[in-house]
Amino acid sequence: MAESKKKCRQYSVDYLKSGFIPSLSDKQSPMCLLCNKVLQQSNDAMKPSKLEDHLMKYRPDKIGKDLKYFQTLKDKVQERPTVDKMFASTSQRDDDGLRASYNISLLIAISGKPHTSGEN
Repeated sequence: MAESKKKCRQYSVDYLKSGFIPSLSDKQSPMCLLCNKVLQQSNDAMKPSKLEDHLMKYRPDKIGKDLKYFQTLKDKVQERPTVDKMFASTSQRDDDGLRASYNISLLIAISGKPHTSGEN
């Protein structure tokens, strides 16, 4: 018995014409560039007609915009700082300071003396 596999609709570059990019958290879900709404992950939501309907319903003033407009919006979304990017850069800088603090705390714990001895 052969099991039929359900095909999942993948993100296409043509969706940018309707103002959608892959979601930052889930690459299989489309995200609207104008309202930052992530649509549900289903084949029905990824249909180009559904994406155009979303644009007509929520942003009718942006229907006639060219691809260049949506490309600049995409670049702005990708350049804005995220929590992951901010913590990645600070954790690399503070890694040595945390390691030194941990080593001092470990020495105090091993010695069995009160924690105030670390202040000396």
